[in-house]
Amino acid sequence: MGIKTQCARRGFPCDKLSARAPRGVRPAPQTGVMTVRKLPDLTPEQVVRLQDALLENANTLLMSALAILELGHHSHARSLAILGLEESGKAIAVHERRIEMGDATVGETFRCERLDELWASHEKKLETVHRFLAEEPYWFDTEPSDPDENASYLGTIKSWARRHDRSKQRGFYVDLSRTGEIMTPRDVADEGALREVIARVHQIGSQLRLGEHIEGRRQDEKEAGVPAMIDDDLAWLDAIEYRDKDAQEFRAELKRSMKEGSHGVALPNAVYRFNPPGADRSPFCNVGKPGYEAETRELMRLARERDQ
Repeated sequence: MGIKTQCARRGFPCDKLSARAPRGVRPAPQTGVMTVRKLPDLTPEQVVRLQDALLENANTLLMSALAILELGHHSHARSLAILGLEESGKAIAVHERRIEMGDATVGETFRCERLDELWASHEKKLETVHRFLAEEPYWFDTEPSDPDENASYLGTIKSWARRHDRSKQRGFYVDLSRTGEIMTPRDVADEGALREVIARVHQIGSQLRLGEHIEGRRQDEKEAGVPAMIDDDLAWLDAIEYRDKDAQEFRAELKRSMKEGSHGVALPNAVYRFNPPGADRSPFCNVGKPGYEAETRELMRLARERDQ
């Protein structure tokens, strides 16, 4: 029995079962060209709530993956964890756009084509995650991050994103190979790969929250400027011996600049700043709050290490 016959008997319009565009993408009228749905614009308050919701959901997917792992369903758990990576990719994009908005002209909309396209694409979300993990802009450890080593470990952006997207699909569904072999989620079970994905979701959640503190401080320092220093404050600079003429000239210029200081520059679009006036800037102010689960775990880990 054909699909149209089945639809007619069940009362479904056959036209509605034609190929559908991916979620967030729709065909343009008449032309058939795929267009990306525009996201609604957001107020600064909505941006903060969106970020909290994204990171909370990424953590929920992470914890769900761990719970399913305990039942022995490795492939399903990995698929959930990869969905957590995709939510993390959206959170990264929101964070980066918020930084841009601080220096944007007042009145510029938060939504932009880059966000629209990312929201509609699984691969773009994962590519954003790959870039963030490779660059690690908010890495916190005794040794600096090594982007080249990270990129080498992760692999190329396209292959990394496609591999995880395929793994997500394979972990959820039964499919057929080109030769007719049945492919089940059990075929892609890989506990090692799963635990790495889970660790990445946690890493992004904690580093994004650390990034908010770092970016907030940068904005504060930019507005405050640098106070002028006196000769006594710069005695350490004079104590360094330089025989090279260029180095001596550099020191003289540096000393002159530090004695002059610099005026602060107001943030053009301060409603998007990370540290609004009167905000609690304690590193523990958000412990236990929804969306701050990864940061809470990291703070607890550091506290345990300090007590040992």
